[in-house]
Amino acid sequence: MLELPEVEVLRKDLEKEVVGKRVKDVTVQTAGIVRPFHRNRPDFVKALEERKVVAARRRGRAIFLDLDGELTWVIDPGDNGSLHRETASEQLGPDTHLAVTFTIGGALHLSEAADQPTVVTGVVPTDGAFEAAGIPPDALDPLDDNPTWMEFGRFLAAAERPLKLVLTDPSLVAGIGPVYSDEILWEAGLRHDRSSASLSTQEVRRLYRATQEVIGAAMKAAGSPLDDSDVEPMIDDDGEVAEHLRVYGRDGLPCSRCRQPIKRTRIKKGVYTYHCEQCMI
Repeated sequence: MLELPEVEVLRKDLEKEVVGKRVKDVTVQTAGIVRPFHRNRPDFVKALEERKVVAARRRGRAIFLDLDGELTWVIDPGDNGSLHRETASEQLGPDTHLAVTFTIGGALHLSEAADQPTVVTGVVPTDGAFEAAGIPPDALDPLDDNPTWMEFGRFLAAAERPLKLVLTDPSLVAGIGPVYSDEILWEAGLRHDRSSASLSTQEVRRLYRATQEVIGAAMKAAGSPLDDSDVEPMIDDDGEVAEHLRVYGRDGLPCSRCRQPIKRTRIKKGVYTYHCEQCMI
């Protein structure tokens, strides 16, 4: 799953490579990816063809490409979707669900290796794009909103829930998922089940700094998602964990801070956390 750091790098790539280009042709291979926004494929194609991309934005994990005519092309990568650059003549692969070519050359392909893809996309009025994409209006985006540590502390106190659940609740925090929530908590030395309202001033500042540092380091490690058709997995087929991760996926391996074994704990159905019982308090 792409989380906030990878999506922000993707947004920056799109800002450099796509903004200013005009859409020429649109091919939708899988009708389901446009149905949250459109009745059918032709409606989506008609809305996007001949439109010029004027800006690239992001909120949480969703990409918003603003178009002329006060419209916005919404792209939600879902669980494992990827958006990548191709030549205009590139053949569509079996996992490619959408191909968009531009008048001055090049194309974007939206792909996901799944029988029932979770990626969704559509064209909506710009002034209602966040709402149409299901982005909670009050959710905190750590990059876009850039709160002070004191504002962050007030936010945590008001949430009054276990830290892991606060960080991964999209109605509270936009774009942070299972991977970087664990990385942030490890960096801050705070347990997943600590109440967000129980933190001291020093702990709030540690968590605030850890959030910034982990997101920054992950963005540096993300490379250029637009150039790679396959996003680098956090854990590959051989069980190897991405180099920039310190705790996620390292069950049984020694903690790099205190050398005690990392543990994987079930919080609730479908929700797990990787943590160190020795140095996270």
